Amino acid sequence: MQDRSYESMESYIEPLLGKVKASILIGLSNSEMSMDELSERMQFNKNAVKEHMDFLENRGYVRSFFRKGEKGRPRKYFELTDRGMEMFPKRYTLLSSLLVEAVEQEFGEEKLNEILGRVADKIMVSATSSTGNEGDSREARIKRLEEFVAALNQLGYYAKLEVNGDSVRIIRRNCIFFELAKNNKNIICGSLGNRIISSAIHSDFSVIEKFSNGDRKCVVELKI
Repeated sequence: MQDRSYESMESYIEPLLGKVKASILIGLSNSEMSMDELSERMQFNKNAVKEHMDFLENRGYVRSFFRKGEKGRPRKYFELTDRGMEMFPKRYTLLSSLLVEAVEQEFGEEKLNEILGRVADKIMVSATSSTGNEGDSREARIKRLEEFVAALNQLGYYAKLEVNGDSVRIIRRNCIFFELAKNNKNIICGSLGNRIISSAIHSDFSVIEKFSNGDRKCVVELKI
């Protein structure tokens, strides 16, 4: 009987690479394998396996190397690369939630917010190449906001900037803390999320839509 953990990994990788390649990566997660061993595992002939291995190696999911045996020519083996390992599901959300909970229990909410504030500052330390304040020109503030949105997109937020007269909206279609925020809404969306914005745009703002309230996007509105 197949281990349920393997079923879970297959269901995660298969939609991305297909059933055969998912099975190959799962096999290589246990140990490196030769072409003969892969062919036996997949119940495919070597030419069919080679096509899959060429695909995976060309895209950086596996790498090949040669190992010399007791006799005969060295045999070619395959192993996972770091990129290949990244294809497997991780439990970062669970770890992050437990860390947030442990810090709050140990030091209190005020200290937790202070720590998250420093984290936010580090996340956005290079958000803009320029500094500014309320006295900046309209053009300078828009430029800074554009740089902020570009920084959000580098982090994976899928954000865009909408300017309508003196009103500006920053619309984010993704939240990199989405799973963590579901169980820690006030901390993640409040302390961390607001600090990320305020540390970058240096202006009063209001959050009029957010994922943690069930909205399909997060919308921040401010005046320039």
